[in-house]
Amino acid sequence: MMKLVCNSYSPLETMFKDVCWSGMFPFRLMGATFMSGKSGVPTDASNKIICACGGDLKEGKLPRLGFTLGFWAPSKIMDVTRQPFCLPSLGGIELPLGDMSFLNGGANMGRSDRHEAFANWALYTFPIIYMLRLIDDGACPADGMTEFDLLQASPMFPNWNDVLGRYTTFINPEMMLFTGVTSLFALPVDTAASTAGSPMNSLFWVAGGWGPVYPITGFYGNGNGRMIDPVGFTSLTAMRGVSLLHRLGMLNETIGNDNLCERHPRFIIRKDAYRWQFLAPSPETSGRAPEAGPPTQSSSQVTEVNPPSRFSSCTHSTGSSTAAWGMWRDVPATGEDHSYLLFQWTDCCFGITPD
Repeated sequence: MMKLVCNSYSPLETMFKDVCWSGMFPFRLMGATFMSGKSGVPTDASNKIICACGGDLKEGKLPRLGFTLGFWAPSKIMDVTRQPFCLPSLGGIELPLGDMSFLNGGANMGRSDRHEAFANWALYTFPIIYMLRLIDDGACPADGMTEFDLLQASPMFPNWNDVLGRYTTFINPEMMLFTGVTSLFALPVDTAASTAGSPMNSLFWVAGGWGPVYPITGFYGNGNGRMIDPVGFTSLTAMRGVSLLHRLGMLNETIGNDNLCERHPRFIIRKDAYRWQFLAPSPETSGRAPEAGPPTQSSSQVTEVNPPSRFSSCTHSTGSSTAAWGMWRDVPATGEDHSYLLFQWTDCCFGITPD
């Protein structure tokens, strides 16, 4: 069998032209929006004006005083790949772990005649604003991380390659309630809400137009004789990966007054906490600046000029129909590994500790 090629994207080299910088807006300062944007604000984002964190006056320790700040922080990159330990965002390197073909069964992104797809993923921390020192080091990071690094990868979890979903029931026992046909009635409702920009957190077992979240494995088959939309499938894979990490307590809540000073684990994903940008191979951006000129032939990514976007935004909500933002962004043969940039709404207390 021909070995699959790991695509190379290297976002560190392309961040200034491919990242949706406008996706960080709106900014909320002291409970009020002072820089508008198209992405909206979660309904229970912090509305405090001033805040205080830590400290113990009985022990003579002063708290950190400041004001509240909230924004969509570009925090993570999710690579969805056709083979395990393929890392497109690290230049297409493959970890030298020997023959891992047993973890790769069925990896075809929905293009086989079996109408079944399987994919792996790798999650990186990518806190751009801290890497570029746009905000003081250590202030308000979504998960306490301020550098680009590989965080987790799907082959590390035994449930990911389990086609029957046996192992995932130990992690997500509630899946037994949400894998039946009746639970899928929630899909069109959540699709409409998500495409309009307001995914329904109460319907956590579906991801709108992308498909069902459960079972949380790398397999997805439609069983209706139609080919699977590759972009929709990789979006669902990324969503399942994030859901798995939330369930294991590896990702935290970053919204609201209770999370201003200290992050707390959230075991069921909150869909409106994230917005997504299709980063590679065809970046979901608002178009190149006129002074940027045409893309160079040396670029390793396929770049669209003024691609269509929904609501003039180059990010989309969890579960938003790919027809609105990018079912055409897949590039067969040379760009079948997809990368997504995750924007995470982050409330924090931005201030100083008095001397």
